[in-house]
Amino acid sequence: MPHNTGFLPKVERTQNRMAYEDLEALAKSNRWADLEQKWLAKLELLDVDEDSLLAVIDLVVKAGQSKLADTLGWAWLSVLKEKRSPEEVLEIGRHLLVHLSDGNELREEILTLYRQTHADRSDLEKWLDRSGLKSGKSVRRALRFLDVGLALAEGRFLIHRTEEHAAQIVSMDLEAGELQIKSGRRTQTLDLASVIEDYDLADENDFRVLVQLAPERISELVERDPAALVIGVLRGHGRKMNRDALKLVLSPRFVPAENWSDWWTKFRNAVKKSPNLRIEGRSPMFVIFDEVGQSPEEEFWSSFEKAQTPREWLELLESYLRNCKDHKKSADAPLMQRVQKALVDRIDRFRKHKEPAQAFATALVIERLLAEGLEVSADAQRVALQTLRDAASPAALVASITDARLWPLAVAAVEQALPDRWPAVFAELILFAPAGQCDALARRVEQAGQGSLLQSIADRALAEPGRYTDALMWLWKGPSVQTPLKIPPLSEFLALVLGLVGPARMSEGKAAGQTVNELRAKVRSGLSAKDYEQFRKCIQSLDDAMGMTVRRLVERAEGLGPTVQDDLSNIVRARFAHLYVKPKVAMWEDESVLYFTPAGLRAKEEELAELVNVKMRENAKAIGEAAAHGDLSENSEYKFALEERDLLRARVAKLNREISMAKVLEPQEIPTDHVSIGQRVTLAPPNGGQSLVITVLGFDESDLGRHVFSYQSPLARELLGKKPGDPVTLTLDAIAGTYQVRQIEPAL
Repeated sequence: MPHNTGFLPKVERTQNRMAYEDLEALAKSNRWADLEQKWLAKLELLDVDEDSLLAVIDLVVKAGQSKLADTLGWAWLSVLKEKRSPEEVLEIGRHLLVHLSDGNELREEILTLYRQTHADRSDLEKWLDRSGLKSGKSVRRALRFLDVGLALAEGRFLIHRTEEHAAQIVSMDLEAGELQIKSGRRTQTLDLASVIEDYDLADENDFRVLVQLAPERISELVERDPAALVIGVLRGHGRKMNRDALKLVLSPRFVPAENWSDWWTKFRNAVKKSPNLRIEGRSPMFVIFDEVGQSPEEEFWSSFEKAQTPREWLELLESYLRNCKDHKKSADAPLMQRVQKALVDRIDRFRKHKEPAQAFATALVIERLLAEGLEVSADAQRVALQTLRDAASPAALVASITDARLWPLAVAAVEQALPDRWPAVFAELILFAPAGQCDALARRVEQAGQGSLLQSIADRALAEPGRYTDALMWLWKGPSVQTPLKIPPLSEFLALVLGLVGPARMSEGKAAGQTVNELRAKVRSGLSAKDYEQFRKCIQSLDDAMGMTVRRLVERAEGLGPTVQDDLSNIVRARFAHLYVKPKVAMWEDESVLYFTPAGLRAKEEELAELVNVKMRENAKAIGEAAAHGDLSENSEYKFALEERDLLRARVAKLNREISMAKVLEPQEIPTDHVSIGQRVTLAPPNGGQSLVITVLGFDESDLGRHVFSYQSPLARELLGKKPGDPVTLTLDAIAGTYQVRQIEPAL
């Protein structure tokens, strides 16, 4: 697959530069927090200048902010996968792979995109294996190997990258990794990797190929097709030459000097008919070659016929309509009629293959034409509405739409197709809608007099935050509806949100129906909205104990990315500056920390996972089933389920708080001269008798039958700080009495 050097036409790139200079200015002034916020805002636009965004990432990398660059790149890639075709995502993803930290996750993403875009290549995996992209080979070398290698075929022409000699491929043996090429009268067998490293692909009319391998064709082109001849020359000269340089190449060797003026006139007439050539300037005069030379309509239809998915059709349609607006012309009516017919045919095909989601998405592409004010046939216009009416679950059908640009069209179609039950569908859609759509859907539900539906939606989002993250962050930011919603206090809510982006061992299992990177991007965006407005409001309402808890949660929230994490830490520090002045105290007296053994902390995390991933989901299901029975005022099952929900939330909040304060006991940190956490203590009665062995472990880790006590228990407090030989009085019934500390040894 060919890869362009730029993503936008030159004119568009020039016009878009101004819109991205603010991002570059923020990067150059090291304003990383502002840069990340601006970046996320840019990604929400339908049209982005990829060249400019890559330039910003380069600045971030050069400034040593590689983690931030990775965060920006992954956020961009997530948005691209929703809005662009796999071919376009691969094009940009390749550039990100070169510029960002070389990690297996990004390599796997690019490998997946290659498989999607080259599904027709039965030998693709062999090329991927040989390229080294799977095995950690240099990214640039691996990508070049694929660029050139996948385009190699018998009969193709090559140009040596340094010596400029031309050759033609005679045969290929991928298994053996060999290529036979012919250069002049000489045929040689070369190693495949060497050919890819040393040669570039060339067109059959490339002037260097013609001169070396088919000189007899040059005279023919001089007479019959001067445009094709000059295109071949320009391919070897950067696609642009001034007239004098072109004359030196062609005359007098191929065009006699006395015939040059006539030939030039003939060539200029040919340029007027060529979509690929143009002449600019006067002194000097330049001849320029553009690779893409079809009319916009021809180019659009050629690509449209090759496209296979609704996203690809929509992207092509959007691009064509933008081009029409830029050139202040109307869309070609016959072409749009062909588009409608082709899309209706595709819908019928999707239905036959029982792919209702694809059929509906394709119908929405037709709705896009209608939204543009273009004429749409009655048959085509009814397709989306009828598809919704026929669906067993209209909400699930709309939820299958992954392209954010189609959501407004889908929502409008729901209201039109289902006049009696659209509010219930809208309420359900809040769980699946892009972040910017949740509030609008909720307001429409409320305006329809169905605000009571919103509470069950909020309960489901809170019960499965890793699945319904957009809806969760909508609740966090504060819905602009009048219906009162029972949601946790801000402090508990914040602990739930930060738990989604906590340490990898805790957060990676929480994403459902989305990747971990997508989940984290949604949380970052929600927390940073309006300059962290809701987070600042939450922090102002906290006491010192909760302030310390939030501090710990933020410090452990690895998934926030460096910029957002630093911003949140600074907000906490500004509110609780005194909490950062730490007096010297014994480790068991430090109220800001809860000490755990590795097993003890693991037990807490497993309990939290069980509550969030099992118990709360079961409870949300029970609430929904009970509510379906009607008359909530007399519904005991519904009331019981709500009470259980409140208990579960309280337990989850407590566990989040404890885990946020957790510190794992390390053997090297435990003092040896006195009793401390993580030690086994041997006590002897003063008058002789049986010794007593007591173990002091982490928070909530007592086992009385084995004489194991949490360091926060009253008995452990009597022992902590004692040294060998010190007396100690214990008051626990079974072991009450006065003892002497005989021995201290590690218990970990």
